[in-house]
Amino acid sequence: MLRKPAVAGRFYPADKKTLQSDLAGYLGVVRADLNAHGVIVPHAGYMYSGHVAGAVYSRLKIPARIIVLCPNHTGLGASLSIMSEGSWEIPLGRVPIDRALAKSLVRHCHLLTEDASAHQFEHSLEVQLPFLFHLRSDFQFVPIAVASSGYASLERLGKGIEASIRELGEEVLVIASSD
Repeated sequence: MLRKPAVAGRFYPADKKTLQSDLAGYLGVVRADLNAHGVIVPHAGYMYSGHVAGAVYSRLKIPARIIVLCPNHTGLGASLSIMSEGSWEIPLGRVPIDRALAKSLVRHCHLLTEDASAHQFEHSLEVQLPFLFHLRSDFQFVPIAVASSGYASLERLGKGIEASIRELGEEVLVIASSD
């Protein structure tokens, strides 16, 4: 499945050259001097949150595998919605979903439901991808939209993420997209 851009032209530029220029400005001097296991990055339109997101991303060494957790603002889909295959299109190119990592996450967290509808119009994850792609175009990711507020289900998700990363034995960055 190819997930097309839902908010390009509204939350960030739809034009590739303009987007690249804006990203370079938000990132400033890229140091890439931090190996992080997890970060929280804002997801408002770039005019509001681009400088903060850029400050975070400019410091990170971006690994080849990433999990992005985002709130589900639309209310569509299951409470813990994952996409396990396909790719997401952004103005800079296509970003593949890490199928092996996604399947491991589903094995380790039975609450995750394969549900692309939760991601179809959601902006909170999409706005992270151009920053990541600008810094490392060869990464893969797993999108997870979170509508559940129950502690037990979120704890189960966290333990599933931990077990999957441990099983994989590779560096994985977990990004929480938050206001």
